[in-house]
Amino acid sequence: MSSRPRTLLHLTDTHLASDPAWRHHGVRPQARLAQVLEQARRGPRPDLVLVTGDIGHDEGAAVYQRFRREIRALGAPVQVLPGNHDVPSAFAEAYPAADAAVGFAGERWVGPWRVLSLDSQVPGEVAGRLGADQLRWLAEALAAAPAAPTLVALHHAPVATGTPWLDDHRLADSAGLLACLEANPQVRGVLFGHVHQGVDTATEAGLRLLATPAVTVQFQPGSQRFTVAPDEPPALRWVELAPDGAVETALQRPAAGDEGAEAGPGG
Repeated sequence: MSSRPRTLLHLTDTHLASDPAWRHHGVRPQARLAQVLEQARRGPRPDLVLVTGDIGHDEGAAVYQRFRREIRALGAPVQVLPGNHDVPSAFAEAYPAADAAVGFAGERWVGPWRVLSLDSQVPGEVAGRLGADQLRWLAEALAAAPAAPTLVALHHAPVATGTPWLDDHRLADSAGLLACLEANPQVRGVLFGHVHQGVDTATEAGLRLLATPAVTVQFQPGSQRFTVAPDEPPALRWVELAPDGAVETALQRPAAGDEGAEAGPGG
């Protein structure tokens, strides 16, 4: 097995619509996606692209197929997860687990590394939940490969991030998730979206938690009420996975262009 480091590219919260010119709180998600993908093409070819949900903004098949074509142009396998704005039936049809090119599978291997992905979507709700069955699956999956360095991915934040209105919409059963992950030292980090801001923190037990800013508009960190950050550009996150289980990561922000933002309700 090759001992070279593996590269993972994390994107999240594209919020695409059928109309490419549609604006989401003052920014054009389709234009921002083009910026991010162009920036990604200038970097190394990733071993896996991870997209943690809200690909579409309450829209279905046409948006998912367009995103599929655009993300495939990076030339890497893509793991996509559902978010609270994704349409369950259309998402499942567009990104089946058996599709190694662009699909939602519970487990993917990136060299010696293992990526386990969870569905935190609760249809019709903004907040997330995994449920007992999925937590049981996760515990069994981790027990089956205790020596493999592992990342876990989901859409919703498993901890409060210090932005009160967003923290009301985090993962409802996060205590069960964190207990499971902290009991398995091969888990080297958790990647998530939903919060539209960058997060790099750790639990008291040392479990690393990483969120990547959205492709679409960013939210203002620390705000009591819904507030966008009008001058924050989109972002992507590069994650280098070393053979010994170490994780190095950095955010990269392409130029924002003329994509301004304006306040509005909801996320």
